[in-house]
Amino acid sequence: MTGFGWAVTAASAAAAAGGLWRMAGWLRRDLSDAPSSPRERAGALLASLAHGPHGKRARRAFSALLLDVLGQRRLWTRDPVRGAAHFLLFVGFTGLVCLHALGDVVAVRIAADYMPTLNPWLWLRDLLGFLVLLGVALGSGRRRAARGRLPVPRRRDPFFVVIVLGIVVSGFVLGAVKITSAPAFERMLRDYAGVSDAEAAALRAYWGAEYGVVFPPPTAAPGPAQLAAGEAVHQAACAACHARPQAAAVSWSLSRVLGGIAPGLASRGAEVWLLRLHQLLCVLAVAYLPFGRAFHVVSAPVALLAGAGTVPPADPNRRTRRTLALDACVRCGLCDERCSVAPLASLLANATVLPAAKLDALRAVARGGHDRGSGYARLAEGVYACSDCGRCTAGCPLGLRLDDLWSAGQAALRRRGEPPAPEWVKATAAAVWADRLAAAPAPARSALPRYTSLTADRHTYSACVQCQTCTNVCPVVAHSDRVSGVDATPQKVMNLLRLGLADLAVGSRMVWDCATCYQCQEHCPAGIRVTEVLYELRNRGYERLGALPRPTQAALQGHGAT
Repeated sequence: MTGFGWAVTAASAAAAAGGLWRMAGWLRRDLSDAPSSPRERAGALLASLAHGPHGKRARRAFSALLLDVLGQRRLWTRDPVRGAAHFLLFVGFTGLVCLHALGDVVAVRIAADYMPTLNPWLWLRDLLGFLVLLGVALGSGRRRAARGRLPVPRRRDPFFVVIVLGIVVSGFVLGAVKITSAPAFERMLRDYAGVSDAEAAALRAYWGAEYGVVFPPPTAAPGPAQLAAGEAVHQAACAACHARPQAAAVSWSLSRVLGGIAPGLASRGAEVWLLRLHQLLCVLAVAYLPFGRAFHVVSAPVALLAGAGTVPPADPNRRTRRTLALDACVRCGLCDERCSVAPLASLLANATVLPAAKLDALRAVARGGHDRGSGYARLAEGVYACSDCGRCTAGCPLGLRLDDLWSAGQAALRRRGEPPAPEWVKATAAAVWADRLAAAPAPARSALPRYTSLTADRHTYSACVQCQTCTNVCPVVAHSDRVSGVDATPQKVMNLLRLGLADLAVGSRMVWDCATCYQCQEHCPAGIRVTEVLYELRNRGYERLGALPRPTQAALQGHGAT
């Protein structure tokens, strides 16, 4: 076995081991402090696989494979530009792997007379490489256009993209060098042609004029008779194995650019070291795939297929589906763009309010590597800020159950001593909170732009006539009891704001219990934006109360309200 063969074998072994390690994490990790054992979860998974999909489930799985995995239907629907970028990358790189890298294994099954120097394989290889470059360009342009609208993702992993670009670009340059290479022509002439010296001279003239080979030293242009003789030799000895290189449009264009330095490149063995570089990058891509973020090319299709059917509430594989979802996220950011509480991320200068950053943090919690001090507090701030609107789940191109992940994250944080803000805010009377807020120093403002403040504009609630319509339609008021009920109904909150007692309003139960159902706002005869005012008060509370000492879950349960 050659050195390259050993390298491919080692890279394949590393990729297989890494892939198994990543997949084992789906059974090993959990957001719970008392997770089920990997053996139990593996047993449940095998039991579900043993029954296999059938009937409607089988049809849904097949539809998901065709439309969601291969066609990427969800991404096209959510974001056509990103859908086009991913589709081009998928088609281009998959085609290169199957029809070029594995051509002797796959392409020969398609065409028995497969030969990479003949069409359609010659022009198809360049086309597929161009599709990859176009996909990267579209994706980069889409990312650049969105820059500044949302916080930058905390974790980036451009290494695999750089490797892919290196593979494609080095392949194009290698193709261009081969087109111009006189040594490559002489090697082909020696090994395959079997022609006389006179015929070889005519063939050199023909290939130099028609196939782009650069022979040193520069010679005068051949005459029509020499070209005709060369063409006759070409048809007899070469045409069966070599299509015109102009079919490889990108490589041919590069060869015209490199024509002036082609002899120097040939004398320095450029063809050899470019081939080694191309092969090395391919080996690195195979070996690195399971250890970087690009592993979602495996986990994302699995997640799409796993979510093809309706998941019952008592699903024995729920924990496995959660860890799979954490691993399958492609960090596309569409959930961030749809998030109802996205402005709160800027207000609090806390990116974990946004779904993508929240997934990163929950992934670290599941792996046991998250900071248990301030990191948990920041994550709790982000997880509990969720309004459960479901827009992130509805907009996820992979169909990930993000709402289920947020519920699991909240439960995990409760077990780790991080209660939601409504619990520790409501444990203290509103008047006490008002005094604490007035005495506490104002927190540092975020450098990110704030959204328009409703509560700072008296015209927002000045039209309130205290008719109690909002209170009469409020489900929170209707379902509260006399002991732990709301201490300020919606119209009373509006009155507190009119009196300039915003801090007292922030500490009221109504602000933190509001279900954001918009009943009060829809029924208000004065057109006051009651729900939005209540929600903005809650946002202001997150900003202000985050700077104050707050009790842990254990303190709330052990010592009661203070």
